[in-house]
Amino acid sequence: MCPDARRTKQRRTKRYEKAASLTKKTATGRGSRSKRKKSPTVRALLGGWVLNPYLAFLLLLGVGVATFRLEHHLRLTLLWLILLGIVLLYAESGRLKADYSLLNLSRGALVGIIVALPFYLFAKDFFYGTASRLYGVDDLQVLLERAIFLVPILEESFFRGLVQRERGLLDGALLFGLAQGLYFISAVGTHPAVIAAVALGSALLGLLYGYLYQRHGLTASTACHVAVNLVLFVLPPLVDKISELLMF
Repeated sequence: MCPDARRTKQRRTKRYEKAASLTKKTATGRGSRSKRKKSPTVRALLGGWVLNPYLAFLLLLGVGVATFRLEHHLRLTLLWLILLGIVLLYAESGRLKADYSLLNLSRGALVGIIVALPFYLFAKDFFYGTASRLYGVDDLQVLLERAIFLVPILEESFFRGLVQRERGLLDGALLFGLAQGLYFISAVGTHPAVIAAVALGSALLGLLYGYLYQRHGLTASTACHVAVNLVLFVLPPLVDKISELLMF
């Protein structure tokens, strides 16, 4: 065989080997991708029910009714843990979006302060009593932790990030109001007028939070919720505590 023919044969052999190698890599890649697709997630194992906000809320409602006779603070802790679990499962789908920015944070906080301040000035004593009942604590530090750092983040992630995203503004506000009534019912007993007032007021706040969520994202609605809780529930006992210290 002449040298030119030998070189031509070697080049053809290399091309065939390279094409075979590429084909093998492609098949391996497809196989690994198919394996990754087949690996089940926790949300998939649960049948995707968490993507349905009505079923998730029914779970919260059922546990709230079943634990009615528990001590108030223990019952609240259990309900909040359920909310946390639902939010974490929903976040696995990648649909929970925060849209964080300092501008959105400032917008939400400013709206919350403007809305809550008149209520604080004219009904301070009412919200002072409501805070300990709604959150199940009298200690100022624990109240601050629950009303500012725990509850707004959990509730906004669920009622805005999940319910409103999947079902709309009105559904998010309505279920938010019902949830506040569910929390409050074990603290005040059988006083339907009080429960109805809390649920209605919370639903109206839910409309405000939902509007901010639509315009500026979850960061803004959460900041507004934090600001409202700070002014209405934390500021009254905080001002009284500072006044007591200044008297000495």
